[in-house]
Amino acid sequence: MLDQLFGGSAFVATTKALDAASLRHQVIANNLANVNTPGFKSRKVQFENALSKAIRQPGSGAIASVRPQVTTDSSTSERQDGNNVDMESEMVDLAANQIKFEALSQQVSNLFTQLKSVIKGT
Repeated sequence: MLDQLFGGSAFVATTKALDAASLRHQVIANNLANVNTPGFKSRKVQFENALSKAIRQPGSGAIASVRPQVTTDSSTSERQDGNNVDMESEMVDLAANQIKFEALSQQVSNLFTQLKSVIKGT
């Protein structure tokens, strides 16, 4: 019910994406904190592909069930100590995620501003 009030599937998709971006920030921070931990394997958040598939199923309620998944990244080469965290790559991912989070936050803010305007009748 509230989802429809706040813009339907667009609102749900945006808030889910915000949750994923927040989780991604935590995962990247954890990767960076463990850059010198022997044997540590970096982790990544998988979300956008699942959301994209759910969006292509209108009216199914699939968007509400999409959850970000944290996976261990074993595709990158390891250092001699078994750690595969690439600090430069993580910093780039962190900056990109920050921009995405800010854009999504602004989108949600705009939805609430529109709702407030409708309520006030302005």
